Amino acid sequence: MKLKLPKESIFLGPPPLLRRVLAFLVDLLVIDLVIISPFRGILQKIVPKGGSDAYNFLISNPGYGRTLSLIMLIIGILSVLYFALLEYKFSQSIGKMLFGLFVKSELKQKRLWQYAVRSMFLLMIFPFILLLILDPVFMFFTKTNQRLSEILSKTRTVQSYLMGNNI
Repeated sequence: MKLKLPKESIFLGPPPLLRRVLAFLVDLLVIDLVIISPFRGILQKIVPKGGSDAYNFLISNPGYGRTLSLIMLIIGILSVLYFALLEYKFSQSIGKMLFGLFVKSELKQKRLWQYAVRSMFLLMIFPFILLLILDPVFMFFTKTNQRLSEILSKTRTVQSYLMGNNI
């Protein structure tokens, strides 16, 4: 005997903040292991250990400061590409995959620029570095918990929810 029960419906909605934070921390770990690690040896040779020693060294050796800035820019661009390419192609980064989160475009057809814009906060240069503070704060002032970069890129981070039937 076959029962004719209504199908369960799935809808997309904003994920819990903790889930987003944990997914981002996993992505930062991946970026550290894959992108930053190859530069670690060069950075250790350029910048001496110690806060004031490092500052004084970079002030007195501007060539090293430019090299350090270039390395940081390369790391930032590779980090933006990590998020942009994975989220454009699969709608998920590795961290989002582990926590069941997706990136959804609000446009009819998704565009690569959207996924690059939503990750610009990873560029450690002015004015993008301001997004490190502004971006997450915006989440607390929007109904959908969207970051500023998500609003600008017309994307949102979502999670699938299963609506059960109450019979």
